[in-house]
Amino acid sequence: MNERRAPLLYAAETDSTNLALRRLAAEGAADGTVFWAARQSAGRGRLGRSFASPEGGLYYSMLLDASSEPERDLALTPAAGLAACRAVERVCGVRCGLKWPNDLLLDGKKLCGILTEGFAAGPRRCLALGIGVNVNTRAFPPELGDAAISLWQHTGRETELPLLAAALTEELDALLPAARARESALLEAYRARCLTVGREVLALRNGGSRAALALGVDADYALRVRWPDGAEEALRSGEVSIR
Repeated sequence: MNERRAPLLYAAETDSTNLALRRLAAEGAADGTVFWAARQSAGRGRLGRSFASPEGGLYYSMLLDASSEPERDLALTPAAGLAACRAVERVCGVRCGLKWPNDLLLDGKKLCGILTEGFAAGPRRCLALGIGVNVNTRAFPPELGDAAISLWQHTGRETELPLLAAALTEELDALLPAARARESALLEAYRARCLTVGREVLALRNGGSRAALALGVDADYALRVRWPDGAEEALRSGEVSIR
C-alpha cells in the first residue's frame, strides 16, 4: 500500500467531526484528511437527527474530493460501512453485520452509524464521510433504550481508540478506490455482510412506514423490496427497520 500523505488529526472533543472537516476544507485541507475525536457536543445523524456522542466513542470523518461523475460516489457510503466492519473485526475480533443502507449491527443493536455529506469549499466540491462507532461507552441516554450497543458492552474490555482509528483509515484507503471503480468484489462483500436481505422490514419515508420483504441489494446498492401486493421496488433513499 502506498504511504499515506494526508494527515490524521485528533481532538479530545469537537462539535462534530464532519463540521470540523468543513472548516479544514475551507483552509485547504488535502483530500483524504482525517479528523477524529473521543466526544462530540453536536453530533448529527441521518435525516437531520442528533447523534448521541458520549465520551468513549470513536467519532471519525474523512475528507474526500467529490467526483466529477456523481455516480462514482454512490458506493462510498456502503464501502465505509464495510471498512468499519473490517476495522472492528481486526482490532476487536468482533464480527458485525450491516443494516441497509449504512448501520453496523452487533447482537441486533446499532454499533455504528455513517453520514456522508456533500459541501462546497469555495470552487471545490467535497464530501465529509462521517463514521461514529460506540467503542468504550458504558451506558447510553435513556431515549435510546435497547437500540444501541458498544464494543465494551459486548466484549467487557477497553479498546484503544487510536488503534481503531488507524485500522479504519487503512480499510477506507483500501476500499474507497474500489468503490469509485465500481468493483464487483466490493458489492459482493457488502451483500455478504447485509443482514437486511431476506427479512421483513418497515420502509420509512415521507413521514410514514410500509411493510415489505427485502429481496436483495442491486448493483447500485439500492435495496430491492417486495410490497404486500407483490409489486417490487428498488429503494435508493430513506431507511428501513428490521421487523
